[in-house]
Amino acid sequence: MSTGSNQIQTLPIQDATKYHCNSCFGDCSGLRVSCADCAEFDACLHCFASGVEVGNHKKNHRYSFIDNGTFSLFVSNWTADEEMLLLDGIEQHGLGNWDDVSDHVGTKSFQEVQEHFEDIYLWKNIGTATLTRGLSEIRDHTAADAEFFPSIHQTDEIIDLPPSEQLELGYKPLRDDFEREYDNDTENLVKNLVCSRDDDELETALKLSMVDMYWRSLKERARFKRIAKQYGLITTKHKLIASRRKYSKEDREFKDKIRVFAQFLSLQQWEELVNNRIREKELKLKIKDLVRYRRNGIKKLLACQEYEEFKLQREKKKEMKKRMHVISPPRTTKTSKKESEDDNSLESKIFFNETDLNRNDNKFIEKMRMDPCANLLSDKEKQLCFALDLSYSRYCAIKVHLLNEFATCRSKITYKGKPPSFMTTALRECLRSFFVQCGWIDV
Repeated sequence: MSTGSNQIQTLPIQDATKYHCNSCFGDCSGLRVSCADCAEFDACLHCFASGVEVGNHKKNHRYSFIDNGTFSLFVSNWTADEEMLLLDGIEQHGLGNWDDVSDHVGTKSFQEVQEHFEDIYLWKNIGTATLTRGLSEIRDHTAADAEFFPSIHQTDEIIDLPPSEQLELGYKPLRDDFEREYDNDTENLVKNLVCSRDDDELETALKLSMVDMYWRSLKERARFKRIAKQYGLITTKHKLIASRRKYSKEDREFKDKIRVFAQFLSLQQWEELVNNRIREKELKLKIKDLVRYRRNGIKKLLACQEYEEFKLQREKKKEMKKRMHVISPPRTTKTSKKESEDDNSLESKIFFNETDLNRNDNKFIEKMRMDPCANLLSDKEKQLCFALDLSYSRYCAIKVHLLNEFATCRSKITYKGKPPSFMTTALRECLRSFFVQCGWIDV
């Protein structure tokens, strides 16, 4: 700061904002008199009233009164200098950082700074004249109907998973996060994003578009997670496998094919779609059976049941006859070359010995080895028992009964022996055909 023309006093740095009288060197930082003719000459009110002349300064020079911001603008306890420091601090530290703004002002607490700004610059004349009173475009993400992610009001039920399942899925139940989320690197869009007042219109639009991309990625991530929870995909492996086992293989394949459309349906609509598809398949099969019954002249449900029973019996007889052909092919005459060739081809294809029998069903051989009648049967008879799943003892009992019956009937005597209880009509006819082919009895 300057003193007189003959005396110059250098002030310390901390007093650089203060002014001193060039005559008495007193502090005149408040109201002072500045000479308009002399360069850098300031005087306090007492020296000016005394008509002090120092150096080239004369008392008749032109002068002006200067107040260094100590007067008040709006309220008496806030000077103009403090008002400027308040606005400058808000510009530097941002609106709402009242602790830093209070340190910048230096003479007021953070509560006084906040109350003064809201009272003077927001709600009174300045705020009324400069701020619009329309609805704010800034959305409150803490509101119940907020669309931002995440929302503090959405408290989903915590999924109970054992630690091994959590480790396998990479899922944190308490945080409701996965170790690797959908679009896992989307945070790179905004991690280095800095907004500044010096940004031009193009830079601002670019940064807003990057924030919008990040926001859309978070919404998509939340949507996928919501679908996974809704359809029970975040669950234990055993529950997931059990939920699939209730469907047949064909139904599971159909469900996997249309799974992409599940994101457009609710859980109830999705289950209804799958169940309707299963019901449709069952109805088609039922209609097909009814058409088959109608073609066979069946018109009543009771007759349908009888038809199915007779059909099952016919199929069993065909299966039994097929096994008999495998065990003992029918005899053919040598005069028919074609029948002989068919017989040889049949024997070469389906006839097997005991070695093949051991290879096909060792359990049956081990079971029948301890049978008391095992040594009484030929290899061909053992093969027949294997094909019919018949024990050696029961086969011998049926064989004795049929041969005795044939012997008495041949002598024209009525056979009065009681047949074994386990011999069915189909088994009787099968073994009788075998005995005829072996030449033991006649037709």
